[in-house]
This record gives sequence, structure tokens and C-alpha cells, in this order.
Amino acid sequence: MTTPDPAPPDPAPPDPTPPDPTPDPDRPTRPDELERRLLGGPRRWRRRQVAVQAGVSQVTARKLWRALGFPTAADGDVAFTDADVTALARVAGLIRSGLLDEPTAVTLARALGQTADRLVSWQTEALLEQLGAAGTPRPQDALARIADLTEDLEALLVFAWRRHLAAAASWLADVAGAGDLAAGAPLTVGFADLVSYTRLSQHLEQQQLGILVQRFEGLAADVVTAGGGRVVKTVGDEVLFTADDPRPGALIALSLAERMAVDDVVPDVRVGFAHGEVLRSLGDVYGPTVNLASRLTALARPGTVVTDPGTGALLQHVPGLVLVSQRRRQVRGFGTMRLLLVARGGRQRRPIDVD
Repeated sequence: MTTPDPAPPDPAPPDPTPPDPTPDPDRPTRPDELERRLLGGPRRWRRRQVAVQAGVSQVTARKLWRALGFPTAADGDVAFTDADVTALARVAGLIRSGLLDEPTAVTLARALGQTADRLVSWQTEALLEQLGAAGTPRPQDALARIADLTEDLEALLVFAWRRHLAAAASWLADVAGAGDLAAGAPLTVGFADLVSYTRLSQHLEQQQLGILVQRFEGLAADVVTAGGGRVVKTVGDEVLFTADDPRPGALIALSLAERMAVDDVVPDVRVGFAHGEVLRSLGDVYGPTVNLASRLTALARPGTVVTDPGTGALLQHVPGLVLVSQRRRQVRGFGTMRLLLVARGGRQRRPIDVD
């Protein structure tokens, strides 16, 4: 870490916002009031002042601020609050203690910033849709709703983060004796792809398309999570999911196809999955197994689930599953391969219950 700028902070400029003659701290509806509540106080500091008070160089402060997803403030802009100083000082303390090095601190800040940005966009859009269902929402209505929900949403965010961190800690405990955690690990990876999405996106109205995509993402997330898997990401017409083993991966894949087939809004999906070594990094998954699952999905027929022979060999003795050999196909990047159609067998079919 570079040496902090030793210059003393400039005097804080006067707060240009006049006080509200009748403030209501429990329900701010003006933009400036809501900003103060969310930021923990008024903007008081320039970027040089923040770096000095936090005990870091301006270069480090700028890296962390940019990693969080915020544009660089000009030298003379009074853009920062006391909470910004506290947050930067906390990160600086972690670096000085040796718990984090600076590149890792920047990486963690970027993960937090990108996740928080998508979370806030998602939540804000959902609130606007709710308000819009009752008529054209006014800006002050949206601000009041955000003010009413802030504390509860914040508490739920911390709760969810702790639960997910506990799950990650449990996973680490399970694999503690398995060797190098940074190396690739076996994982089942699958893709579910909406059929005819391009055609639908050209003919549906924007609102209808939005309803379709939301419905697909919601159903897919419910099925994957209830099946013990993890949604890695969704990109419009496609969802990428993982499972620890081929059996739950196959059940998730089948349930995705079955659930979309009976839905009145979402069209059929094609699903492909594969099991093998996978590199996990920055919340995503990479490697040949991921590429193979993607290629298989593109070759699946609408409403069906396919896998490769290697994964099929791991599933051949799983009760309730039937593997049907298909004709040999050219799989881009993997040569010719005889795909296996995965289906349910037996009288009792047990799709994953998400109701």
C-alpha cells in the first residue's frame, strides 16, 4: 500500500441544503432527505479528504471506489460522507492487518458493488411495477415506498448474506480434506434454454416479454434451488445452474423441462448437462465441462434433456431415470458424440416440488 497523503483535510464546506421546516425523519420523501438517510448524513468531504482521514493513498481510495461501481469524483466535488470515510478506513485496516492484500480487497469490493447494483436495480424495478399496477406512479410515491422499506430490506439483505456465507462455510468444511481448494472440482453443470426466444422477442410487446422473462427466471430459480442446486446466472433466455452430483443435476434438468412444458406463459426449454472438472471463480464457473453442457443444450430438441456418455455412465443405475441412446452428433469443440436422452422411468414420477 502506498504512503498516505500527509496534507491535512480542507475545511468542510457549509451544507448547502436548507433545513426542512417540518422534517419527518421517519418517512423522508424528498430526494435530499432520503439520500441523507441512506448515506448516514450529508455529503461533507472531497476525495482527497476522505483518503487522508481513512489513512490510505488517493490511488488506493480511487481503486476501491471504482471497484464498488461508482464513477470517480472530481477533485473539487463534495461527494463523500462520514460513512464513506468509515467504510474506507475499515478496508484499510483489513489490509494493514494482513487479512487481505490490496488486490483481494479490490476484488471483494467489485463483487459487492456489482451484486449490490443488480440487487438495487431489481428491487427498484419490482417496486415500480407494483406501484404501476395501481396507476402511473409518481416519483414521490416511489421515494416514500423506498423510505418505508429501507430498514427491512437492509435487515433481509444481511440475513440472506449470512445464510449464504454459512452454506459456503459448510461446503468448505466438507471439502477441507479434499486437497487444493483452488483447483478444479467435479461439478454437474447444466443449461436451460428457452425455445423460439428470438422470434418471441420480435413479436411480443415489451411488457409481455418482460413478464415472460421474469416468469422463466422465477420458475427456474425455484426448481434449481428446491432441487439442491445453484443458479449461477441467467441471461435473458438461458439459465446456467450447477449441482454437486449428476443425480440431483439430472432431476433438476428434468424438472425444468417438465415445469416449463405445463406453464401458460413460458415456452418449452431444451436442457443439456454434463459432469466433470469445473473451475469456480468470481461466482461463475468455467472450463470444458461448462462448454460441453452449453453445446449439448444447443443440440437438444424442444422439451427434452440430453447429456454426454461420460455423465450418462454415472446415471445408469439411478432408480427412476431412463437413458436413451441417440444418433451420433457433431459437438463443436468435442468431436462426434452419441448423445443420451434423459427421461423419467417407472410409474411414479416425482418432479421437484416448488409449490
